[in-house]
Amino acid sequence: MPQVLEDILMFLLKYILPLLLAFIINKIISKAAGNKRLHGKIHLILLRSIIEAVIWVAAIIVVLSGIPNFTKGWDAVIAGSGIVAVVVGLAAQSSLGNVFAGISMSASKSRPFDMGDRVKIGTSDPGYVVDITLRHVVIRTYLNEVIFIPNSVVGNTTVINYTATDGYGFPVEVYVAYESDVPKAKAIMEDIINTHKNHYGSPANVLCKLLGDSGVMLKGTVVTKTFETNPTTCSEVLLEVLKRFNEEGIEIPYNKIKLVENK
Repeated sequence: MPQVLEDILMFLLKYILPLLLAFIINKIISKAAGNKRLHGKIHLILLRSIIEAVIWVAAIIVVLSGIPNFTKGWDAVIAGSGIVAVVVGLAAQSSLGNVFAGISMSASKSRPFDMGDRVKIGTSDPGYVVDITLRHVVIRTYLNEVIFIPNSVVGNTTVINYTATDGYGFPVEVYVAYESDVPKAKAIMEDIINTHKNHYGSPANVLCKLLGDSGVMLKGTVVTKTFETNPTTCSEVLLEVLKRFNEEGIEIPYNKIKLVENK
């Protein structure tokens, strides 16, 4: 074999093959243990990320070990490993904090959320957990926005999990004029909420929340099985309330503008 071809082959074996194998192995792992298959198992998703990172590190070490200058200087690197560790630790403090926060969060039995849960993290908009890596949690909002939140931030802020309980509720509030039959209006709202096809759980109880300047505020909670059906259900409930109130002569007060012509 010509020396040139032999040198090319050795280069490919030493420097390209380890990286190529790491790429193929990680692709196989990602396909075999994708997010959809691991839905609801956030600790396994983070473990997958750790395994993939270890494979890449091992491949890079194999490649570097084939470099003569790297091998010769390895003793010096080991001798100064304490200084190197301090420098690397300071430089990667934020990244390492995210890694340890992610491990701590996923390893805990009382995990704040899992894959597919709808959550609100700190001041960010609520959304669904679609992925978690060694660095961040990925949230997809109702408006189809993707938010990347560092693990260290997640570990140090308030997390509201809307999926941890059975069903999802949202309040509907309607003003009724003082002159109207308020108890009747209350009964109509309860009937509309409880007889809706998407109503879930215990019967709704409509309460008087406020005696306002122009009317009585009635409040009831619309509970559905999932968040996805709740906005539509609330809209349908309010429209039906408007229809039934008109039929029963119950007034919903609103501001009126009276124009006076000066002659």
